[in-house]
Parts: sequence; C-alpha cells; structure tokens
Amino acid sequence: MVSLTLKQVEAFYWIAELGGVVDAAERLNLAQSTISKRIAELEAAIGSTLFDRNSRTISLTRSGENLIELAAELLELEARMRQVAAGPLAFSGAFRFGVTELVALTWLPKLIVAMKEAYPAVIPEPEVESSVVLLDKLADRRLDLVIGLDPPANADFNALPLDSATLQWMSAPGVGPKADEATLDEIARYPILTQGEGSGLQKLVLDWLGASGIKLNRVVKCNSLSVLSALAVAGLGITFLTEQYFRHEIEIGLLRTIRTSPAIPQIRYFAVTRADAVDPLAGQIARIARECCDFSLRGLSARRVRQA
Repeated sequence: MVSLTLKQVEAFYWIAELGGVVDAAERLNLAQSTISKRIAELEAAIGSTLFDRNSRTISLTRSGENLIELAAELLELEARMRQVAAGPLAFSGAFRFGVTELVALTWLPKLIVAMKEAYPAVIPEPEVESSVVLLDKLADRRLDLVIGLDPPANADFNALPLDSATLQWMSAPGVGPKADEATLDEIARYPILTQGEGSGLQKLVLDWLGASGIKLNRVVKCNSLSVLSALAVAGLGITFLTEQYFRHEIEIGLLRTIRTSPAIPQIRYFAVTRADAVDPLAGQIARIARECCDFSLRGLSARRVRQA
C-alpha cells in the first residue's frame, strides 16, 4: 500500500482552492512539476482521480469534492500540532498581508517589529493598496490578512475591530471658509481633494456627505494621502485628513483644521482574515495588529525595523 503525505494533501488543497497548478506552485513556492508530481502520488495512494483533466478549467471529481474538506482539516490539525510542539518557531516563511496607506504611514513599522518579535522565522510581506483592492485579493487567497476599512459582512471573512481614525477637514491658511468652524454647505463650495474611487476613506466620507444631502461641486482626486496634504498645503483646495498624523503641519502653520457640525464620523479599521483559513497564523497576527494599532504614530525608525 502506497502511503500518502501531508505535502501531497497540501498540493491538492491549494490547487482546489486557487484553481490551478500555477497559483498553487506560487503559493507554496514550489516548481509546477513538483506540485503535479505530488498530485499524481496522492491519486496513486488513494486509488482515485481528484481532478477532471478533460475540462478547460480545474475542477474536482466527485472523489475530490468528497476529500477537500477532510484535506483542510488535516492541514489545520498539522498546523496546530506544529504550533504546540515548536511554539512561535513553528511558523516560517512569507506572510502576505495588505494595509491601507494610513496604516502604512503610521503604525505599520510597529506591527512589523511586533510580528518579528513574536514569530522570528516569519517574513512579513506587506502590500499597500486601497481597501477594495486588498479585500479582493484576500477573497482570492492572494493575501492572508488585510488591515483596512469597511469589510463586507459575509461568512467568508472574520473581521476583528481595531481602533478608529478621526478625520478633520483641512486646508492651507487663507484657503476655504474664513472661520475655523463652518457648515458642510460652506465646505462644499470649495474644491475638495480626495483619494480615488477605490479608497475606503473616500467612499465612507462621500457616502456620509451624500446621506446628509451635501453635493460637492468640484473634486480633485489623488490616490496618495501624502500628496493630498501637499496639494492642500499648496492652496489647491480642502481635504480630509487625520489630525493625529498631520499634527506637525498644523503646528507649524502649513495646514489648519476646519471644524464642522456634524463632524466627520470616526472611521473604524478592521483586521480581516478568511474564515476558512487552515493556518492559525493570520488570526494571531490580527490580534497583534489590534495591540499595535495607533494612528497617532508617525512611523518608527527604519533602523529599528531592520534590526527586528
């Protein structure tokens, strides 16, 4: 009797989940020939074909469908056994996660330091993008964790609430309403600088304005918060930014805050993982993120991150 191995089961699981040998090989950092060999060995061990090779796309046979849930359970159990036996060193290799720009500008370095302290053999691979793009990649299993805004409420994701960010209207001194307090109607008379369509910040704020009956006459769009602040400093319009992060620009007189009533609602961030993840590492990193979340930070020194 030919024995099956967890490496064969792992290859089977990721081909089924990602939809092809190429994506599974990239996920496992293996050659495609190695993945194909493991599937052939597994099929020989169980005496059954797992994939329908006659269709254009990868699809499971009836045997494959019957075994995929069991494969997930085996991999989850193996990860738990490694964790109990080896502790933090049980986890190694790349950990792919996504963050929005505000997270990257503030507490991402603190998170990476904490990750390396907790799991020395793990290699953090952060990606900075909009929440919409990152959540799509999480759904497609191209990321293991996303720290962002407004995750969809469905059974595919687990969303751990983090801290909120407070946004304020900002402009250069002399730009916008003369008073430091204004109505939303007054704000809407001026050019508004926002992020692009995929930004969770932009969507949440503009949806809130729309629900309040406020229509913006002119909107200048840019995908970078840093660039938006520079455009505001240059006097090109009003934007909404976090007072915590841009405190220095306010203190030296490059930007001013404009208070409104009602104020912009606080924006809640989440650490989002897949509900069906077989590896517990993503959930553990999400809990580390909850401890590290601090939008008042202006980053840590690059030297300290390199030493971690």
